[in-house]
Amino acid sequence: MAKKHLYNVGDIVTFKFLTGEVLTGKILEQTHKDNGTPDYRIQVDENSKSSRGFTIYPCMTHERIIRRDKTALAVMKASEGGKKKSKKIKSEELKQALKDQKDFLNGSI
Repeated sequence: MAKKHLYNVGDIVTFKFLTGEVLTGKILEQTHKDNGTPDYRIQVDENSKSSRGFTIYPCMTHERIIRRDKTALAVMKASEGGKKKSKKIKSEELKQALKDQKDFLNGSI
């Protein structure tokens, strides 16, 4: 029987790779090994070893993960906060553009 995963997809975790490097990345996928051990596929961004700007580390078990830095829920809430702010800026720009058009049509400009 497969064991339960300790971390969720989207969690930001710090883990120790087989070479001894300590890296921080985002869990992309939860999988199980043939013996039922839970493992994770983790993406590490801005790694100088890769021309793509990220490296994927497959088959990382919970024993290699040192700590959870952020939960998926915290990451989602942080991204939602930024979206609300950008919508407010766009709304103000739209109101100003509409005001400018009305002034032009009324001959105020």
